[in-house]
Parts: sequence; C-alpha cells; structure tokens
Amino acid sequence: MFRYAVLGSGSSANSYIFEYENFSFILDNGFSARELNRRMKELSFHPQNLQFIFLSHIHSDHLKGVETLSRERQVPVVIHENLNINEFVNRDVFHKLSVIPNRSYNYKKLDFTPFATSHDAPSSLSYFFKIGGMKITIITDTGVTDDNMFNLALQSDILLLESNYSEDMLENGKYPGFLKRRISSEVGHLSNFQSAFFLEKLRSHPQCRIRQIYLCHLSKNNNSLSVADKEIQSIYRGSIPYRICDRGELVNGVDPGSF
Repeated sequence: MFRYAVLGSGSSANSYIFEYENFSFILDNGFSARELNRRMKELSFHPQNLQFIFLSHIHSDHLKGVETLSRERQVPVVIHENLNINEFVNRDVFHKLSVIPNRSYNYKKLDFTPFATSHDAPSSLSYFFKIGGMKITIITDTGVTDDNMFNLALQSDILLLESNYSEDMLENGKYPGFLKRRISSEVGHLSNFQSAFFLEKLRSHPQCRIRQIYLCHLSKNNNSLSVADKEIQSIYRGSIPYRICDRGELVNGVDPGSF
C-alpha cells in the first residue's frame, strides 16, 4: 500500500513523507526531530520505516531538524553533490549521499531523479519519485519553472507545487523593498498566478496524467487559503482536483485507490 502526507508546509517548517509497505522517506525537515516524529505518528506513519531524508536546500524551514533526525534514526541524507551540508549543521548527519541533477537513481522500491530549482540557496534541488506504482513530483522554493519541471510533472500521478504568495498582497504589504524583490525574483518563490499558469499549461497538455495536486508553502504574511484559491481559479480551468495546504497543516494524501 502506498501512502503519503504533507507533514507541514509554509514559511516556518516544511516536510513531506511517502511510504510503500515498510519503506518510507521524507523530503526536508524544518521541524525538530521530536515534532516530526509526533506528526508522523499522528498520521500512523512508522518512524522505524524511514530509509532516506532527501534535502532540497539549506534554508532553516527545510533543514532545521534534518541532522538530529538523521542521527536519531541512522538514516542517510540525500543532497546535491556540490553541497557541503556540514557547513550548515551543528553536527554531522549520520551519512551523506551525494546526487547529480537529472541523473536517475534506484534503491530497492524507490526510483528518483533530482532536478535543479531556481532559489537563493546553494545547490538547491527538488525531486521526481517513483514508488509503489506512483509517480510524484515536488516543486517548491523556486522563482521560476522550466521545461524539465514541466515534463516531470506531466508524467506524474501526484504534483506538490508551491503557491507561496499573492502578488497583490506582497506588493501592498509591509515587507521592505529588498525582501519583496527577493521573493518575487527568479531565485525566490512562485506566486499564486505563476502556479496557476503552470497548472493550466499542464492540464491542457494531451499527455498529462496528474490525478491530484497539492498547493504548498503558503506565505504567512503574503497569502491565505481564500486568496490563493481565488487567484488559482481565476486562471486554472482544469478538472484535476487540488488541495491548498494551510501553513503547518497535517494533510493526509488522497488514497491512490480513489484515483
């Protein structure tokens, strides 16, 4: 049985979990190891099944709890080959596995392909996963999307996509100018409108196989569930169901059997 969940996403902490039979892995951990274990158990994911921690980049809302969880569970951390994670953590992780963008890897029940994102963190990545008959693409913490992201998303059953900010809320908000420019830049984040245009392009493609979408990483100060939904619907006209994940919310994935 394949299961998955958003253990939390947003400006403060991000983590996603995927499990097939007795094999599970997470992408990122911005929570303390204790809090992540609590969230896993609340959704009946078993910490002892954890095989890998995939790291997208070194910002604290993705990295904070990685080193402790890695040592506690004796689980390797998968990182970009050019990233020296020891520069950004207090102690060594249990083990590091370096990967190269756009190269495919296999371990037991899992196949995965890392790909580059456009973010203001060194050697930032995201991932395309295949496990338990399901294909999943995760695209967050990137200022732009590209053809590679599009083609990976196109062949996926499940897409987790950033919808970080409302352009109007950011422009009219209290952030200083330099921070507004950073967020809206090509190495910042995706706005609701950018995500909506990406979804509309995907759903109109004849080879699109996506069956469930999750919109993640909502900004605390520059977005809301209602605003994100309104702005997405103003552009996206598809019938593929989407779920907007509130900040910090535990979201159990839709049962693949219901697809």
